[in-house]
Amino acid sequence: MENMTENQRATNLSQFPYPLKWQIPLGLVFAALNLGVKYLQNFNPIPLYMDTIFTITASFFGLFSGLICAILYHISCTLIFHFDASTLVWVICSLTIVIIIRIYIKIQKKIEVPDLFLLVFLISLIVSLEGATIFTLLNVFTGYNEDSQVKFMYALLSSNSVSAFISALLPRVPVNILDKAISVSIGWLSFVGISRLVETSKKM
Repeated sequence: MENMTENQRATNLSQFPYPLKWQIPLGLVFAALNLGVKYLQNFNPIPLYMDTIFTITASFFGLFSGLICAILYHISCTLIFHFDASTLVWVICSLTIVIIIRIYIKIQKKIEVPDLFLLVFLISLIVSLEGATIFTLLNVFTGYNEDSQVKFMYALLSSNSVSAFISALLPRVPVNILDKAISVSIGWLSFVGISRLVETSKKM
């Protein structure tokens, strides 16, 4: 163990979830960081979601930290930004990301660069399908309007007699691929950096 490099040590930490006494506060902190990103998005909007960066970071630390971060973030957004309560259903996408990461880690036992590419693909595809489904149902039952990230393409497709589901799905795939590529990269690097700090503190 002493001969392992810092990168190997950080990677191996992904095999085992952190103790619950660490996961709970980490989940709370990462939920707050997600809210910070959301707040900044309100002032400097970009055509990406950028709302799961720290949910992904929390998920690398463990299932409970990921779940706490995802659920608390969505509840806080509804309360702070006065979103309609029906939008809480979007928490399903965040919870799916947590589950994908934890199952992937359980199967692979470690995370390396090629795994990050595969995670981006899996998360983007599954969340795009979920997002299109959720939007279609919300649109039917509540008149929910499409997010700004895909609104133009959705309007273009739907105006050409493409179904609501397909119109919501097709623009989501490229947006999610870019969004999750950034989010997974930052989330993983944050996990590695914090893991190194923890390992270093244990030696002091």
